[in-house]
Amino acid sequence: MEKIFDSVRELDKRAEDAFNLKNGVLMEHAACGMVERIRNLLSSRLLYPQNIQGRSRQNNALDLPSSHIKFPQAELPLVQIVCGSGDNGGDGYALARILADFCLVRVVLVKEPKSPLCKLQQDRLSLLGIPITDMLQEHCDVLVDAVFGTGIRGSLDSEMSALIERMNAVQGYKIACDIPSGLNEFGMPSPVAFRADETCTMGALKTALYADAAKDYTGAIHVCNLGLPRRCYEGETGTFLLSVEDMKLPHRSVQNTHKMSYGHGLFFCGEKTGACMLAASAALHFGIGLVTVFGEPVSAAPFDFMYTLQLPENFSAAMVGSGLGRNSDTQARALGFLSQEHVRELPLILDADILHNTKLPTLLSLFKAPILTPHPKEFQSLLANSGLAQVSVAEIQEHRFEYLRLFCGAFPQAVIVLKGAYPLIGCGNQVFVNPLGTNALAKAGAGDVLSGMITALAAQGYPSLEAAYTASLAHAEAAKLLYTSDYGLTASALAQATGRLK
Repeated sequence: MEKIFDSVRELDKRAEDAFNLKNGVLMEHAACGMVERIRNLLSSRLLYPQNIQGRSRQNNALDLPSSHIKFPQAELPLVQIVCGSGDNGGDGYALARILADFCLVRVVLVKEPKSPLCKLQQDRLSLLGIPITDMLQEHCDVLVDAVFGTGIRGSLDSEMSALIERMNAVQGYKIACDIPSGLNEFGMPSPVAFRADETCTMGALKTALYADAAKDYTGAIHVCNLGLPRRCYEGETGTFLLSVEDMKLPHRSVQNTHKMSYGHGLFFCGEKTGACMLAASAALHFGIGLVTVFGEPVSAAPFDFMYTLQLPENFSAAMVGSGLGRNSDTQARALGFLSQEHVRELPLILDADILHNTKLPTLLSLFKAPILTPHPKEFQSLLANSGLAQVSVAEIQEHRFEYLRLFCGAFPQAVIVLKGAYPLIGCGNQVFVNPLGTNALAKAGAGDVLSGMITALAAQGYPSLEAAYTASLAHAEAAKLLYTSDYGLTASALAQATGRLK
């Protein structure tokens, strides 16, 4: 689990003041971090196209005055670095200077430096005689975007948009310095933005990199060290990046046991019985001891579940919403079920249609451990029905972290799993980001499977937050077990795959 920050400006300032890392020292270390990353990529030969063989400095470099420093003739990888006028451009100039030790470096000037550090780094580069040009080559081994940092506002102008389009068309491995140019401070892209294979972000992870819209632009995300341990650079935060190591699967270590040792999940079945069956199936595959389907009769029902029209006396968690439907009578029965005192004390997993009910927010404050799993449209209803915000889905997607924190602040006992390209799990003043999601999960029924998995863990005694983020991670990992294409996954196969995780 790693820390994520909305902004690192205060962290940079604290590093400069508390650790005396002033006068561009942080920038030098940022450049060194990118150099190390590029060196590792080159040494692993991951970036080498066939035509790198035979490339030499003399047939690729611009002509230099004889008074400037000469470099040995050698077969070198070509790295193009496109530099802007601010500190992001300064990072690029510093990177070029250090890379020149083992790469053919070509610096592309976008605009003359404006920030003092950018000007200083350009001056240092000029002393080495490394060429600076305004022409972008169509082929290289590595292309580095050091044009804009995290502070752009609005959309790029036509000139910058045209530049980014040319950069995107370059054949070569693309790396963004800190954040891809064209993404704003919230991670939302301009109509044109740089599409990186990976992003080297400086010092610490930023929430902008984990906006849903940013996922098509950042590629893999790596943190570059700024010359001091991250534990010293980073401060306090309430936002964290999950990893597969945070996933605690429901393995069984005790031999003398029985089905009720692993929980009894109640699934409230409404109009769309297939969705409820998917959720119940996922729960059974994910370790729950007993599943009971309560409510609407189910035709051709699997034999693995118990079925009843009478509410069982003992169950350890309940799921309401998957396939519930919008019928007023069915919704009223669901609310009546949720209103019972002994039910309110149990872990309750709420999904899909129940999340649109205008009366749900009033009940939420009475629940001991509710877990809600909305997609953005359902979350829009929750915000509106709670009286917290009347906003569009687009507005929610642009400010996912902010609206999730708003809702969690109003219902601190609840856990919210906000679905998306980067699922967010919120509870109280904390937000956790699941980076493992895949577009293969964009299928009907995948969300029902997730709700069933969460129910399984909650029924087995997992704390609500741990149940939510473990199931979210396992959901993505199960999809990988089935990954033969990005379009062929089915929810029923996904439910079965949850039982094959190690």
